Order: sequence, then structure tokens, then C-alpha cells
Amino acid sequence: MSGGPNEFTKRALTGAVYVALTLGAAIAGPRTTFLLFLPVCVIGAREWHRLYFTSGEGDPGEGRTMVLAAVVFGAIASRKLLEGVLGGIMEALVLLIVLVLAFDLMRRGVKDPARAFAGYLATILYVAAPFALTTTMVEVHWHVFVGFMFLLWTSDTGAYLVGRSIGRTKLMPAVSPGKTWEGLAGGVALTLLVGWLLAKYWIELTATQWIAAAATVAVTATLGDLLESAFKRARGVKDSGTILPGHGGILDRFDGFLLAAPAMVLVIRMLD
Repeated sequence: MSGGPNEFTKRALTGAVYVALTLGAAIAGPRTTFLLFLPVCVIGAREWHRLYFTSGEGDPGEGRTMVLAAVVFGAIASRKLLEGVLGGIMEALVLLIVLVLAFDLMRRGVKDPARAFAGYLATILYVAAPFALTTTMVEVHWHVFVGFMFLLWTSDTGAYLVGRSIGRTKLMPAVSPGKTWEGLAGGVALTLLVGWLLAKYWIELTATQWIAAAATVAVTATLGDLLESAFKRARGVKDSGTILPGHGGILDRFDGFLLAAPAMVLVIRMLD
């Protein structure tokens, strides 16, 4: 394929920078993680807006979606950082923003306010909250967030390698023709192995928590990948954006992350 080596180089360099920034921010602490992922969240919300809304009819404007994502991210990610300082002010601000946006939809006479409002709620649940949980995991210990990212990368890499080697049975051909059941099984198995290794050396979580998290991340990351593929297929686009050379957009890079991060936090809290 023409330009193949250049494309591979771009992907590799972008991936290396992505890994370095993610790990470095986590090790530096929750404040640095907050500063790194806030713009990531806002850009992701912009991409989500463009996937969800067709231009023109019913589109409330991407600026509103980006502001909503930033406020929700700040409310969740700064909850412990600002504990005892602002109390519930950030949560109240989120509610106020949602109410103002709902009023604005009606005031402007948007033709399909239900769809527009559902888009706002999806921005909160699908984009802003998952990115904000990066800080939540780092607050427990940077090992927890870095361990989560290791599980995520292992699931993705394992599924790709096993699927490419022995994959025969299509997992969901209408959405992602390349994914196979064999690849999913291989990704889960390798992720469980990494979870077992993490449990031996990073004792901030129990062995049960690490193993359960590994299984959960492997499955939910695959579902997140398929879900974003379905969104793009419905919109008729290859990538959600172009900000990451060789990778596409923020949502392309973090597709599995968006479902796996909430699942990871839920599992470790349930087993605490």
C-alpha cells in the first residue's frame, strides 16, 4: 500500500507520545492527570457531537456540548481534589448547566429537542464521566490507573494478534468485520494473565479485584470498540477525527476506554 511505512511511523510515534503522556501524568499525580485529560475530554466531546448530530436540523451547536463535557469532567475529576473546599457546588453546577441547556433547546425551538437532549445526556455518560474517572483511579494510586491502561492495551493487542493468527469466526461482521470470537477469547486470556501479574506486585488492589477487573476490562473494551465502530458506520465516516496522526480522533484512540473505565471503577468498588 502506498505510504504504508509513513503511516506506520506516524502511528508508532503518536502511540509512543500517547503512552508517555498517559503514564507520566498518572505518576505525577491526580492534578497532572486532570490537566492532561480535560482537553482530551473536550476534544472527544466535539467529535462525539459531530458523530451524533447531522449538520443543520436539531443540532444545538458543538460549543454547548464541549462546555457541558468540560463542566461534568471538572465536577467528577475534582471531587476529591476540592473536597471540603467547594462541597457540592460542582455537582450543582452540572445540574444547572443541564437545566439551562434543556431550556435553551425549547427557547430556540429545536425541531427534535428529545434527540438533542439525549445527545447531551450521552455526552455526560459516554464521554465526560469516563474521562473524569482517570483522576478517580489515580487518586487511589497511580498503580491502579496504569494497571488499568496495561489491561486495556493487553486486551486490544492480544485480540488483534490472536484474531489475526487463528481468527475464523466473525464476532460482529455487520459492525467490525475484522473482529473474531477467537480474537476476543485470546484478548481475555492474555488480559487475565496481566491481571494476575499485577496482583502479585501492585497490592493497592486485592488479587480478586485485579482478576475481576482484567476480565471486565477485556470484555467492555471490546464492546466499546464495537460501539464506536457502529456509530461511525451509521454516520458513514472512517474516523471520528484527525487530531492523532495515524490513529484518527480521540474517540478512535479511546473507544474501548470509554466503557472499560466506568466498568473498572465499578468492579473495584463492588469488591472493596
